[in-house]
Amino acid sequence: MKEDLKKWIILILVAILSYWALNNITAIFNVIKYIISILSPFIIGIAVAFLLNIPVTKIENLLKSKTKIKKSKIRVISITLSLILLITIFAFIALLLIPELIENIKLLINNIPVLITKTKDFILNLLDKYPDIQVQIENMLNNSLNVSTIASNLLNGALNGSITFISSFISSFVSIFTGIIFAIYMLAQKEKLIKNLKKMTYALLENKHAKKVLEIATLTNNTFNKFISGQCLEAVILASIVFVVSTICGFPYALIISVITGITALIPIFGAIIAMIIGAILIGITDPIQALIFIVVFLIIQQIEGNVIYPKVVGASIGLSPLWTLFAITVGGSLFGVLGMLIGLPLASVLYTLLKDRVNDKLNEKELKI
Repeated sequence: MKEDLKKWIILILVAILSYWALNNITAIFNVIKYIISILSPFIIGIAVAFLLNIPVTKIENLLKSKTKIKKSKIRVISITLSLILLITIFAFIALLLIPELIENIKLLINNIPVLITKTKDFILNLLDKYPDIQVQIENMLNNSLNVSTIASNLLNGALNGSITFISSFISSFVSIFTGIIFAIYMLAQKEKLIKNLKKMTYALLENKHAKKVLEIATLTNNTFNKFISGQCLEAVILASIVFVVSTICGFPYALIISVITGITALIPIFGAIIAMIIGAILIGITDPIQALIFIVVFLIIQQIEGNVIYPKVVGASIGLSPLWTLFAITVGGSLFGVLGMLIGLPLASVLYTLLKDRVNDKLNEKELKI
């Protein structure tokens, strides 16, 4: 009787909390985002440690099998080489992108007079054909603020925007720097951290629950590792294909477009579309016809990548259907932006695996085969 009463009380409390959460879901998400912003250096540190752990582990295994260096020194060497690799990749991308961006800005500035002339001619022709539009524009200008007020507002907006940008940049730099230091400490003592977490799990939970939690943690770690490795490999392959095809077709900015493709390809599904739009804009500045041809060629490449390369390189590690893949990316992106897109897919894969195992266990208990 007491057990039944306890269950009913728990059910009622869960129902009340669920009802309250559904009616205050916006406030809950705001609180979560606020907490995440406070903990951002540590979250960045965990993310960096997780990413660097992949090359660190590979370098460690290589050094252990090929050399007789002490274990403590191997860890230091592995972390140092992994950081150098990460910095080198970012420096390489920056060295490729910055000169190209400067050239594109110069080209755009040179084309501004032509664009202004074409826009002016278009507006004048439009006003000649439709005099009513000219009257409406004049009324809008007469009712608007005077020039000095507009200039003052623009100046204040630019000043406030500059202050906000500088403040945000400094805050982001401090968070990233703190996160990297935190990541180094985590990698240096990862065995100790894992051991302590296992102890805490078994201390706080019953043995069967603790074992299940650790199994889920292992599954999550393996899934994310495979996803990240596969996604990076897929991004390199796609960027290489785009560069080769763009060079053969004679598209301008082949190098910068391929680099952008490689970076955005880390975002599943939507990354390639973003790269295509940016590439089309860059090419369209000099030749709109070539931009249209580029879109057609890129769509063909994307179809090959999506149907042949991606399933073989990444698909095996995720194990989700296209419908669930799109759902996971959409929900993750809506909640946490680009970061949500990146973690939404492997997280959905983990949840799907757990649900599938649970369903199969229940069917086996009932001796059903469906």
